[in-house]
Amino acid sequence: MTSKRAWQKLEQRVCAKFGGQRTPLSGSNSQHGTSADCIRTRYPEFYIEVKLRAKFLHHSIFKAVAKEAEKEGKTPILITHVKNEDSELVVLRIEDFLEIAHRYRDGIET
Repeated sequence: MTSKRAWQKLEQRVCAKFGGQRTPLSGSNSQHGTSADCIRTRYPEFYIEVKLRAKFLHHSIFKAVAKEAEKEGKTPILITHVKNEDSELVVLRIEDFLEIAHRYRDGIET
């Protein structure tokens, strides 16, 4: 079992990376108008939910993708799709995501 303090510290770290802060209390109980884990970020259009687990299957898959991408000097991106679902999920490192988000927000093209 994960301690309450461990997931709170993770939420604080993640929210800080987005230029925001952890939502106090428990999301919707906070009276901040959102049940998201992060508030006052540089990206108010994002609803950020942070989850901490001992293991996530897609993390193992992503590690293999990242190893291959590194060999080619590329940014690893894992796309997952559940059969009969309408959309896919995109998995990438938070640092890579934030670099893309900063460029998009600042209008920088590469």
